[in-house]
Formats: sequence, structure tokens, C-alpha cells
Amino acid sequence: MIAYPTGNEPDLWDPNPGQSGYRFALGNAALATSKNPPLIAICMNPSHAREDQSDKTINRLIRASEERGYAGWIMLNLYPERSPKPSALSAFDPALSTANKFAITQVLARFRATEVLGAWGNLTHATLRHAKLDVLPLLAGLGVRVFTFDPPTKDGNPRHPSPQGSYLPMLGPKVYLT
Repeated sequence: MIAYPTGNEPDLWDPNPGQSGYRFALGNAALATSKNPPLIAICMNPSHAREDQSDKTINRLIRASEERGYAGWIMLNLYPERSPKPSALSAFDPALSTANKFAITQVLARFRATEVLGAWGNLTHATLRHAKLDVLPLLAGLGVRVFTFDPPTKDGNPRHPSPQGSYLPMLGPKVYLT
């Protein structure tokens, strides 16, 4: 079990209470406002993290939010199905994707976000690739740009915060992908 860093335990989760099969949003935004927003990231899909247990990806996002002076952190995903192995995801469910897009829209509107940290890496599962095709036009339609702190992958995707065996530095300047 991985603990949340002290003071960074989630105070925002959707659905509330958490569901075992999917998660739309998880974060700590008690001190955040539209003028002092949290670091909002969009990853692949939820893995281990829950309201009471973190994981290495969430802890890396928390560390980046602290290093960059953000007022908290929020994790969203291209697709909300929980699975520590993206290769084990179910077939794409349009209704679940629509609910995910609604949740993304709600979070972005709450903080009047104009940008999000892209953090999904290369997508090897068809469900995730389909979800990306749903989420990116939503972001564009809302006027929200995707950025990364590290060079994109060869395929042009923003890198995942905790690639196999290491942590992403997230120390470079913002590079906008869209």
C-alpha cells in the first residue's frame, strides 16, 4: 500500500464514494481556485489509487504539483475503467466515455482551466486510442490546451509520469501539444 504524501490526501473523487470498476476524477483541490488552480493531468486510465491509497503515478503528479507551485492536483483519464494493466481493459463503451467527458468538463469548468498536463504515453490498447479520439476534440472545443514538461514520445504523445522502472523528471518548460 502506498500512502499519499501528508497534506495531499484526496478531497475530491468522482464517483463519490469510489467505485471499484471505474473512476472519473481524483484529487486534492481544497486550496485551489480558478485564480490559483491545481495541476490537472489526463493520464490513460485509473490504476491502483483510491481515496485511501495512492500509487506511484499519483505520487509523481503530487510531487510535480508541489515542485511547480500548484494549489493541489487532480487526476483525470482518457478512459475511466480501472485496470493496473491497460492491456486488460474491456472493449470501448461509448456511454462510459460520455460520462467521463462530462466529468472532465465539470472539473475543467470548476477551475476555469485553459490547459492540462497530458500524461498518457503511447496507447497500446484500442479502447484507450478510441478514448483519446473522444477526449482531445472535447478539450479543443473547450479551448483547453495539452502540455507536457518532458519531450513527447516518438509517436508525439505526452509521456506517462511513471514509465516502467523510473520517474519522469517533469522539470522542463511547458511544451504545448495542442
